[in-house]
Amino acid sequence: MTPLQLVLRASLTALACTLLLCVGSAQDQTNGDRMQKRWLFVWRDMSDPNEVDRMIARFPQARADGYNGVVFSYNIAKEKAPALVQAAKDNGLDLVAIVMGGPHDRNYMEGVLAKDALFVVRGNTATLEQDNPTKVVNGDFEDVAGDHFNGWAMQDDEGVTTFADHTVVHGGKTSLRMESVGKNEFRHCRLMQPIKLQPHRQYRISVWVKTENMVPADPEVKILTPDTSGSVSFQTFRAEQTQDWTHYDLVFNSLGYDDARLYMGSWYGKDGKLWWDDLTVEEIGLVNVLRREGCPVTVAAEDGTAYEEGRDYERIVDPQLHPWRAYHAQPTIRLAADSRIVDGERLRVSYYHPIIVYEDRLTGCISEPRIFEDWRAEVEQANELFHPAAFFMSHDEMRVMNQCALCQSKGMTPGELLAWNVRQAAQIIRDARPDAEIWVWSDMFDPMHNAVDHYYAVNGSLAGSWKGLDPDVGIVNWHGGLKGKNCPFFADLGLRQILSGYYDGDEDGSAIAEWIDATKDVKGIVGAMYTTWEDKYGAMDTWAQKAWGGGGK
Repeated sequence: MTPLQLVLRASLTALACTLLLCVGSAQDQTNGDRMQKRWLFVWRDMSDPNEVDRMIARFPQARADGYNGVVFSYNIAKEKAPALVQAAKDNGLDLVAIVMGGPHDRNYMEGVLAKDALFVVRGNTATLEQDNPTKVVNGDFEDVAGDHFNGWAMQDDEGVTTFADHTVVHGGKTSLRMESVGKNEFRHCRLMQPIKLQPHRQYRISVWVKTENMVPADPEVKILTPDTSGSVSFQTFRAEQTQDWTHYDLVFNSLGYDDARLYMGSWYGKDGKLWWDDLTVEEIGLVNVLRREGCPVTVAAEDGTAYEEGRDYERIVDPQLHPWRAYHAQPTIRLAADSRIVDGERLRVSYYHPIIVYEDRLTGCISEPRIFEDWRAEVEQANELFHPAAFFMSHDEMRVMNQCALCQSKGMTPGELLAWNVRQAAQIIRDARPDAEIWVWSDMFDPMHNAVDHYYAVNGSLAGSWKGLDPDVGIVNWHGGLKGKNCPFFADLGLRQILSGYYDGDEDGSAIAEWIDATKDVKGIVGAMYTTWEDKYGAMDTWAQKAWGGGGK
């Protein structure tokens, strides 16, 4: 090779290396852009100074693992604000305030209509009477033939997983025992019967339950639609693997149904024993009645004559109002001194009450002006105490919507209502802090997740809710189970996304690594968040390594 050829070869080699370095730098920059937001999620009561201290104590490890932001509730203990701000600065962490959660006033839960409940006057009070009594046939399980419970239209595996127990009982001489549910190929062990309901009324399920080494401990009582495709009741209860007879009250609204299916049993059982006894379903009245303008209470005679609060009867309230406690003593209506209502009169009472989904999940009304006032106060409080770099809106798993009178008066679908609400919420943040970032959970705006038809007790379709998201509102995407299949939807809307992983289960970081790899070609993925709801931080270093290379990034 001639000297000139050698020089040319060396020059070409150097040029190729330079190009490779440039490509590598560009790729590194792209990966860096994808992990701009490396957040740590803290779900604790920050009004407790000790919890603020616990969070601050985790900051040095967060910094070492490459985290650059921490997400927590706005309501930090005021005296801890200076220390929090300084610790975040020392460890290079942005502060992100969670705002816009549940109502501050219990009366601002979303209310479901109980319509024309019958109250009968005796003396100076009126109490509820069932005008169409709901009766569970053989709910005390006394009427049996061998192991067959008469009156129940369906019983799984008689004498195999379901038994008449004449020894272990709560009341009477017989109880229903379920045992070794795993013997059923589908792990189902259920009894069912049709029941009659009065549409738009409030009901109570009362039942006694005992368990012994039950795995999993998953007893349920359900009211399903006549075709069993949907739920009428949404509340569940917690049982221990082994517990003595325990009483449970569940409350539901019949919505528009006059016919339903009552189910009880285990849907995923395996081992152990479960006993049931003394099951009843009855209409109740005014339990946790909500009093706000958007949830009016009306009292009328059966001929339609309207009576007036204050003139004919005293203000109706539930002195034990506690939306998270489904049932307690039913309030009565007390007549005013000069009431036009007479002794023995039959009254029709309409009101609104909250409903619980699962064990304790409630949803606030998203229409009431008071809600926006509270949200504005939350943003201002966080801004004053620690001036967050970003605000995180809590629009998430909103399972009861578009039921109260105010929501109905807007004439919107739930999707349109939620779009309207989230626009107002984002504007509150912009008014207070035009320079702050705005983020929101993904699920209520995701047609592959919760922005769908028939979502729990949402009255109507949530389709189109995403139309309320402006391009400067970022999405915290928590449906890791889809492995990125929903990410292009938000990308096509021009929205940035943070992948919210871990969820108390991704101990080795493999799930977040798979999610990131699956979305490598999706535009707008700008970060990941270690999300624990159970206060578990043992995997935050391993997880960070898989998400962004740990402290090396």
